[in-house]
Amino acid sequence: MNVKLDIKSGLKNILPILISLAGSGILAFLTQVLLGHSLTVEDYGIVSTAVSIIVIITAVIGFGIPSVWLLIFGQEGWQAFRWVRQSLKFMLLWGPFVLAISWAGFMWLIDDARLLTTIWWMQAMVVMQVMVELLTAKLQLEGRYKALSLWQVLPHLGRLSVATAVYFSATSSVDFVAKGFSVISLVLIAASGFGLSSMSSSKMRLAGHQQTSSTARETPLKIPSYKGVLCLAWPYAGTAALVMLYGRIEIVLLGNITSQTAAGTFTVAVSFLLVAFLVPHAIYQIYLLPKIHRWFHSEWQKFLSVYRFGCAAMALMGIAGIIGTYFLGELLVVSFFGDKYRESGQILSMLSVCILFRFVSTSIGSSLVSGNYMKYKVYCQSLTTLISVPCAFVLITLYGIEGAIINKILTEFMLLISYMYASARYVLGSETWSGWSLKVSHNA
Repeated sequence: MNVKLDIKSGLKNILPILISLAGSGILAFLTQVLLGHSLTVEDYGIVSTAVSIIVIITAVIGFGIPSVWLLIFGQEGWQAFRWVRQSLKFMLLWGPFVLAISWAGFMWLIDDARLLTTIWWMQAMVVMQVMVELLTAKLQLEGRYKALSLWQVLPHLGRLSVATAVYFSATSSVDFVAKGFSVISLVLIAASGFGLSSMSSSKMRLAGHQQTSSTARETPLKIPSYKGVLCLAWPYAGTAALVMLYGRIEIVLLGNITSQTAAGTFTVAVSFLLVAFLVPHAIYQIYLLPKIHRWFHSEWQKFLSVYRFGCAAMALMGIAGIIGTYFLGELLVVSFFGDKYRESGQILSMLSVCILFRFVSTSIGSSLVSGNYMKYKVYCQSLTTLISVPCAFVLITLYGIEGAIINKILTEFMLLISYMYASARYVLGSETWSGWSLKVSHNA
């Protein structure tokens, strides 16, 4: 009976999260569709380039601190509050430093005054997203899954409201979009700041940890150093920043080397890929990740059986994704974004192979998220970035959009190959790519 209650409770908790994740993807996609219809291809390219730059900066400033909170509170319980103030102090120093360095680079590298103005107005999105991610970690620690689901959706809902206003307005402009995103961000900064204000041992309830007396909570403990924060955070910071960098580099370079029109055209194609990529993300990052950690350490045969099933299932789903996207890519783009983005549909068809690469790399990469193997995942992503970024610059300089397509495929392929090597070398050996099956062993 207790097992059934646990399963029912787990489903009740995870369902809002899965719904909000799907809803966030849909809202983000609808925002792209409305902006694509409202703006010229060139203006859409400016917005896309600016948003891509903002996303990369956000990942760098966030420095994986929300993930560190989850790790530390899982290990120390109530005593982990000693890390909160120190990590926030670190971010107050780190954030302005990154923004200052970024702007020095922008002024040197970017010649487009409209793009610089757009980035300036969108800076508030950086602060907002970092604060929302911190608040999300707090809500996870409290087990407040409905509130967590709401906060996953709110930023996307805010940007969709701006896109809707632009769509129905008499005049559509990049400035209107940038300033609208800034206003929404300021509102969410205030709201998330209020939510984070209760991040203390006296005001917060930790889910899964026994209540302790106020005296015990206030017992002086050694305050961690900045070095301690850095040592814990760097794998998560590296993963977040690298994923955004190699995931967005083509759009950024197209906007600054080729043209904003090229950036807008390519962004539309990539937006469909991002929708497809939600499938493995939902399965492995939202649903399976806690189970993977548990099985990896205590039920190895079950982990191996589920790993093999996942690889086989992801491979088949990826192949189906290639076939569907290759033949229907142009029709899908024209149906959602209009005939002016027909070229984006052709690009999407050529990028369809990325779906297979991402689906399989996610399943294989699941073997690198537990124990001390996370650092190897970061190494794989670092290698991919070191190859992808210079190649993107060369290919886009020489071939424009065609170069961006080649580099996107190369990036996803490199990620897959590096995960396979790391998994085989350090974790699973030959079992990395052998024994894939659509049957889960009953002995597991």
